[in-house]
This record gives sequence, structure tokens and C-alpha cells, in this order.
Amino acid sequence: MKKTFLVEIGTEELPAKILYHLIISFYENFTNELKLHNIKYKKIDYFATPRRLALKIIDIDSSEKIKKILKKGPSLKCSFNENGTPTKSAYSWAQHIGIEINKASQLKNKKGSWLVHYIKQKQENIEILLPKIIEISLKNINIKKLMRWEVNNTKFFRPIRNVLMMLDNKIINSTIFNIFANNKIHNHISSKEKKIYLNHAQEYPSILLKENYIIADYAIRKEKIKTEIKEIAKTINGYTQINDVLLEEINSIVESPKGLLATFEEKYIEYIPNEILIYIIEKQQKCFPIYNKKRLLPYFIFIANINLKNNNQIILGNEKVMKARLSDVIFFLNKDNKIKLLDYLPLLKKVLFHKNLGTLYDKTMRLQSLVDLMSNSSNKIDLIKSAMLSKCDLITDMVFEFPELQGIIGMYYAIKNNEKYEIAIAIKEQYLPSFSGDKLPSSIMGSILSVADKIDTLCGMFSINQIPLSNKDPFALRRAALGIIRIIINKKLSLDLKFLICNNLKFYNKKELNYTLISNKIMDFLQLRLSSFYEKKGYNIKVIQSVLSCKPIDLLDIDQKIRIISDFKTTEQSKSIFLIIKRISNILKIHKQHIINNPININLMHMEEEKMLFKEIKNFNHDTKKLFIEKNYKTILLRLKNFENPINNFFNQVQINHCNPEIKNNRLILLKKVEKIFFNIANFSFLY
Repeated sequence: MKKTFLVEIGTEELPAKILYHLIISFYENFTNELKLHNIKYKKIDYFATPRRLALKIIDIDSSEKIKKILKKGPSLKCSFNENGTPTKSAYSWAQHIGIEINKASQLKNKKGSWLVHYIKQKQENIEILLPKIIEISLKNINIKKLMRWEVNNTKFFRPIRNVLMMLDNKIINSTIFNIFANNKIHNHISSKEKKIYLNHAQEYPSILLKENYIIADYAIRKEKIKTEIKEIAKTINGYTQINDVLLEEINSIVESPKGLLATFEEKYIEYIPNEILIYIIEKQQKCFPIYNKKRLLPYFIFIANINLKNNNQIILGNEKVMKARLSDVIFFLNKDNKIKLLDYLPLLKKVLFHKNLGTLYDKTMRLQSLVDLMSNSSNKIDLIKSAMLSKCDLITDMVFEFPELQGIIGMYYAIKNNEKYEIAIAIKEQYLPSFSGDKLPSSIMGSILSVADKIDTLCGMFSINQIPLSNKDPFALRRAALGIIRIIINKKLSLDLKFLICNNLKFYNKKELNYTLISNKIMDFLQLRLSSFYEKKGYNIKVIQSVLSCKPIDLLDIDQKIRIISDFKTTEQSKSIFLIIKRISNILKIHKQHIINNPININLMHMEEEKMLFKEIKNFNHDTKKLFIEKNYKTILLRLKNFENPINNFFNQVQINHCNPEIKNNRLILLKKVEKIFFNIANFSFLY
């Protein structure tokens, strides 16, 4: 029989940042469990608000099912004697499962043949099974931060206050996390009637909308908010640039959304830089700014969590809060600008970067020294100045109050102090990228300062053994490493990372540090990030390993090799070249212990084929010398084709295991020279 099943878990306010993840995980876990128990249904709708997670299963098959359970016995060979009578083993199995031996069947397939018996068993009643499935599905939601509440030892994200479970019009008589199910659901938090009673599962979610304009459907609620924002902006001839992250957050903190228009004084637009004003409106006040022809208007849209006939008081309240916040910003800006940005530099001596790594002033001095090594003569002075000013905004009142504005505040204060625009931009961009997938610095100076800042952080943390372990990375060193990789490759910065890391470690003035050991650890750490970086881009792991296993230090060189070898690997020509190097490497592995690394002796070459191979080695080295300098690996790979005939002729005509050990060794060294040519590009052993 087809029925509608409804479950709603009523909770205290759920965290906005994980609400969508919670309901999707619940939905997916529940779907998987239904599949596991072979329970049929038409579709599942999911619902999520700050105080509820719900699933509605349409046309669930509630009829009792009979399932067959296979009981497998001994093989037929072990089950019967030569005369065809059952063995003791067969009788023991039959007795164990409670049947006569003559009731057993035989199963034969490619793997063998056995005695078997199928036992029919009734599946558990769906009203007993569904609560178990729900509890398992909730427990398997993959979020680490859980909490306990009251005397109940159960762990969940927030205290569960109510459980509704209905199959059509029947309440399921069971518990979830020791809470008895009923037919009640939470009403809107401001409603006089705290509970709504359901007569049938199909009434959900329309009864919520009817009673108190609650939109339980996550996607529909989000779309309604988005539409209202656009329509409200149009009423004042404006438009919005909806921040998707903010929209997601707002959608997760309201269940009865109502978009409202409010205003603030135009003087704030004139005095507060746009970027800061937008940050305050969006990040601090969770509102949406309005534009006209790319210019901010003195209006904002906020989403109330209640539908009233008269919203004047709510609007006035939000305007009052906005005014107070923007007045604070003006106060902090005025106070900060009483002194120049550079005058904050000595004050950094009082602020710790890390208890074992000195102050922010010490970090600033290291950054100046590092960018000096990274810069060319044309921008050296400006880069050193940008490094000097880079951390000065960290002790301003604005950054103290709004830490996310670090760098941005520094940029505006530098502009106000008549610093060069390039220096100001570099100060702002030093923290980019701030998360995976974030935008990169737009300027070269910003890119160099960002890389320098991240190198210094890596060096400092590795020098005190604060290396990321498994999933713990408190200082975001993986993010810093990925940032270095992305910037260098995207901006094509030709930087010797090993050199920069070694020198930066010396700037810490710690004689006890083993610079070589620590720099090698950092380079290995960067290589792990590189491998992950290219894997996520879809490159073959064997191609990545073939390049990285050579321990290269030039990221641009690595990037070019991975791209070119990936393309080359798909060509027909690559197959013959891979066969060549495979054959050479296999021979050299066999004789590895007996090769004496002497120079090639041409006087020991008696066969024309070995002379021709030696000639091809010299020709290749001559022809590709310039190509290697230019990093023209595509042409170099194509040039390897010329080895095919000399190598094949060598193998066909020349006996490597010569009775004269000097001749044998000379021929092995000849092959080793060829292998070295190939491995100068990449370790081809990963590719065949």
C-alpha cells in the first residue's frame, strides 16, 4: 500500500553555516538506508529552517515484504560420498539451519557448486523500521562538533525539542533519541500558538505557510528572498549585486522571510570608502546594498523573520543599528588618521607574531629583506616600502574592530598618506588568496609581497616544528603553500624557492636551526601541495609523479613539464619512446651493482652500432642545449624520436654481456647516458 511518510526533527536554532549541509546529509543518508532495506517510494522532499529538519516521502510502500535469505552449505564435493550418499559435513550443515538434507538445493556457477537453502523471512514492519532508519541517518551526518543536553546522553548539533513522525494520518509510536514522536510541529517563534497539530502527513509543509507564512522548503525560501531583494531595489530605480554567501546565510537564519527597504544618511557614502561601507552593510549587518549606475545609494535591504501588516518599527530599528555602526566607523577612521600609517611601524614591536617567532615588527623586517631578494631593480624600492607598511594597519582601531579588513584598511590609509598607488594595492593584496579558490593578487608587487608573507610564515612554523598533521592545520600552512603555488604559476614569477626559503630561515637569526634540513622539509611539503593541486586539475597522477620525483625547484618549469608531458603521453610517438626507455632502464636495473661510473671510452667501441648511438648522444646534447635553456620541452620530446633507430640497432647487434668487463661496462655506461637524457626531462619509469 502506498502512503505518505513525514518526519520533522524540531530543534533549537541550528547553525546557519551548516544548515544546508545538515539537511542534504540527512536526506542522502535516509535515501541510502531505504535502498539498503529495499523500501520503494516515488520521491522524497526535504525541508530545512533554523528550527526544523524534515523529510516527506511520497508513495512509500508500506506493505509487508517477504525476503529470501541464502544459507550456503559445503561444496558438493564435500557434501556427497562416491556412492552419492550425504557426508557428515552435509548432515551437520542441514541440522544447523534446521532442515532435512533432502530439502537442500544445489547452486552451481563458474566459481563452483554448493548445497544451499533459501529461508523465507518477513521484513520488519515499516513502522518499526522507519524510526531506526531515521536515527541512523541523523547519527551518520558527518559533522564533528556535536553537543549533549540535559540528562540525555545523545549527541546532536543542537538540542532536539520535538519529533513528529506520521504515516498518512497515523502517528508512529516510537522514539528518536529517546524523544517520543507526536503529530505536533513548531510554529513561528513569535506566534502565540507555539504548536501546530497535523491530521495527515500530506498537510506538510502547506500548513506552515497557511498558519504563519513559514516557508519550510529551503530552495523555495531562497528564491523568494532573492526575488524580493531584486523587486525592492527596482522601486527606487536601483539594483543589487547579490552576494551568494550572504544570501545562503540569510536563508539559513529565517523561516518566514520578509524583505524590507531601509535608508541611511548620504554623508556616510561621502566619507566612508565604498569597499568598507559594503563590508559593514553585508558582513556586519547582514543586509544588501543597493546601487545605481555602479554607485552606492543610501539604502539597504534587510530580511526580517516575520510578516507583519505594519513594518515601520522593524525598519526604524534596523536603521538605528546601521547608523550606530556607521558612526563608529567614522569615529575609528578619524582616530586612526591622526597619525600616518608609517608611524604605526614602531608600535608593531609590542605585538607578538608568535611567542617563539618574535613580534610583527620582526616579521616586517624579514619581509623587507625577503622582497629585496625577490625584486628587480625597477621595483625594488617600492616593494621594500610596501613590505615596511604591510602590517602597520594591524594595530589600527579599524582593524582591531573589523579584523577582516586587514590589508584593505592599510591600502586606504596608504592612499590617504599619498603613497604610490602600486604600494597601496600591494598592501591590500598581500593576504590573497585567503581561501581555496579565492582570487589572486592582480598586481606583480602584490603577488611578490603575498608570496613573501607566506614563505615567511612557512619558514617560521617549520622552524619551531609546527607542521600540519593529518587534518589539523591551525596556522593554515596548507593554504599558504597552495597560495604560493597558485600565484607563482598564474603570474609566471621566476623565483628560486629553495634559495628564498634558505635565506628567509637565516633572517630568524637562530644559530641552532639546521637550515638545509628545514628547507628540504618545506620543499617536500610544497611538493605534496603541488601534487594535490595538479590532481584536482585533472592531470594523470603518473605524469605528476614523473615530474615531481626528480625533485625540481622551479614551479614554472614543473608546470610546463606536466602540461607538455600530459599532451605528449596521448600521442602515438610516445609509445615507441616509452618502450625505448623501459628497455634501457630494465637492463640497467639488472646490472646496477656492477656498473663502474667511468667516462665513456671510445677506444672500447668495436661495433658500428655503439658508435652510432654515442654519436646520437653527442648530437642530441648539442641540438638541445639551447632548447633546455629556453625550456622548450615539446621540441625536446619530439627530438627523442631520433634515438629509436640507434637504440634498436644497438640492442639487435651489440652484445652487452661481453666477456671483457671493460667493454661490458662501457656499453652499460652508454645506456646510462641515454637514460640520463630522458630523465633530465622527467622520470619516465612512472609512465610505462
